[in-house]
Amino acid sequence: MMIHVRRILMPSLTGTLILLCLCGVFSVAPCGAVVSKNLLENPSFDKGVNAHGIPIGWKLYDGRGTGQEVKLVKVDQSGSKAVVVVDGDPNEAVGLMQTVTVKPEVLYEASVETCGVEGACSHGTFLQLRFVPSQKLFQVRLTAVSEKEFEKVSIRGLAPPDTKQAVIYLYTHRRPTPKVLLRNARLVSIGPNSIQPPAPIPPIYTKVKDLHIGTDLVSEGKPRTTIAVPASGVHDLEAKRIQERIRTLTGVGVAIVPDERPQKGNLILLGNRSTNKIISDLYNQYYTLLDLRYPGAGGYVVRTLHNPLGDGNNVIFVGGSDLKGVAAATEIFIAELDSQKWREGSLSVGWLAEIKLGSNIEVPSDIQKVGIWEASKGYRSTGYFGWNTISKQMAMYYMTGERSHAREFIRLAFPTKEAQEELSRTDGERIENKRAPLSGPYHYNAHMMILFWDLIEESPIFSDEERLRVTNAFSQQLNHRKGEGIYGQTNPAVAVGSRHGQWSAISLYCLGRYFQKDYPCPIWQQCVDASVRHFEPLHHHAWVEGESDNLFWYNTGIAPILTYMVLTGDREPIKNGVLKTLLRGQEALISGLKPDWALGTASTGYLHKAAYLMQDGRYILYRQRSGVDVDKFRLGQSFWPEENLEPRMPDDLEGKWNINPLPRPMWCARYSGLSLDESFLFGSFRSSVNASGDFILIDGYNGASRNPYHTISILEL
Repeated sequence: MMIHVRRILMPSLTGTLILLCLCGVFSVAPCGAVVSKNLLENPSFDKGVNAHGIPIGWKLYDGRGTGQEVKLVKVDQSGSKAVVVVDGDPNEAVGLMQTVTVKPEVLYEASVETCGVEGACSHGTFLQLRFVPSQKLFQVRLTAVSEKEFEKVSIRGLAPPDTKQAVIYLYTHRRPTPKVLLRNARLVSIGPNSIQPPAPIPPIYTKVKDLHIGTDLVSEGKPRTTIAVPASGVHDLEAKRIQERIRTLTGVGVAIVPDERPQKGNLILLGNRSTNKIISDLYNQYYTLLDLRYPGAGGYVVRTLHNPLGDGNNVIFVGGSDLKGVAAATEIFIAELDSQKWREGSLSVGWLAEIKLGSNIEVPSDIQKVGIWEASKGYRSTGYFGWNTISKQMAMYYMTGERSHAREFIRLAFPTKEAQEELSRTDGERIENKRAPLSGPYHYNAHMMILFWDLIEESPIFSDEERLRVTNAFSQQLNHRKGEGIYGQTNPAVAVGSRHGQWSAISLYCLGRYFQKDYPCPIWQQCVDASVRHFEPLHHHAWVEGESDNLFWYNTGIAPILTYMVLTGDREPIKNGVLKTLLRGQEALISGLKPDWALGTASTGYLHKAAYLMQDGRYILYRQRSGVDVDKFRLGQSFWPEENLEPRMPDDLEGKWNINPLPRPMWCARYSGLSLDESFLFGSFRSSVNASGDFILIDGYNGASRNPYHTISILEL
């Protein structure tokens, strides 16, 4: 048996790497706490076994049933050992245990590496850390995600005040009959720090953050900004004109660099997300809307972005959707430079938002008639996933510059009784707390609000008093989110949750990101970290609860994953094939008919993000089939595809079965009695990729939700 350990080095949320440097028997943990040596005896199981065949230092836990076994095996050519736990009795438990002396009120971490056994299920196996005499316990599943690689699973627990000992259990429950390999057990102390997340008590702020309004281009005779242009050279002329005007005004030259090089300090960025890689990165994080559809044909945007990364540096966008727009933006920016008060050797600009929409854009006067890029045929532009009237007003102000929308935002954010009734009519459940809309949006509809506030907060249309009032209202949103099951997560989830859990996690992530950047404290970092943990299973498998077996909503159950990936920059689900598996499930449902029920709730934004992340034009074809009008003005980000992403037929689906498999951990948890090879979620066969041929769709999984079908049922023929 050849088994390899996969080691994953994860970047921290600040972009730096956290390294653990071993120094003798101690190391420094990321939080600065001292980590002890391993407290377990024979943790790697390499000291042999006792007279009963149990690894030295360990005791057998239970094991009185039939078909139960705990034995030592070699797992590779080097002779390293692992314990295989076999439980063939559904009525009894079995495993290993070890008791060690520990100290009270100290944080401990227990861990072990786990690997599946071919043809067997590991569901029902657990790592437990129990403190005595209090019997306070912490437990995590040891369900293996691979039969070829060991994965480390850990759990942390704070020892109660009366603690004298800790007991480690590596064991199976009754009922399932698992089989699993375990090795390299570990128990260490991590100092007195509690792992419990900080109490989710929203801070109350008395002072507005530093807005970083001014953007220094040149200061004290030195360049303080860099002009970053597409490496293609498409905007070199405009960049040189800006460079020369700054030199003329100040006598100082600023550098022009290609967008391929990461830049620090203030930046002047030319182009849009499809032409400039730095703009693309900021676009993904929702710090700009510049793309091939906004500001539109010939339109331009000259805009400042203030302190997006929390390092005190600003960005100036000189952008457009096409060459004409960028050229026009350059003229506007140069005119702005000429109008600034400057002295030799110094030049800076304040808040900028010069916008002209393209000739192909017509903006409806009624906000309720304005489209969004998250629109679908079924949900239309109601904004059911992400939006409400307040975030639409914020987006309208950002995208058009019309001051009336900013004032409408403030009016609705702190509504009178009449305005509350208005929100009830227009938004219904999308804003649950009508008296405090910024504090009480539904989790489906929350995250756009804080994202757009981050984009418009520095506008001089708002007073500091209004800014502070909005800030505290958003802080109170934590009270609305904290009971949704995400905030308290201190360990990665077993599976990605339903669309409810996913949107709650994204809403909490965006809330935490905003405050941690400008008002840092452990509460907001926990919001970010817990949200990321919710999606961590994507690094291992495609078990997503989504919308269970409600297949007409399948796309809405994985759309939040794409939003999470672009916001956070997490691309592991692409590298390991998980995203491809999830999207192939979507394709298995698509029949080619028009209209196609499988695309009825698939939003334009979802399909465009799929095309972008997978770099595959088939999702553009599906968007064309979805029936959404993409020619009208829409709020938000289009993720409009570049010319190289042309619609293409999914010919690889033709003439074969396309099966959406049951992920191994999900199969283990089901305990259905069927083998993994016999289990599947759903699958289809088609003789043609359009509606001209035969198509059959079979459901192989009873989700026990709103699904009216039974397992192994023909849904469409």
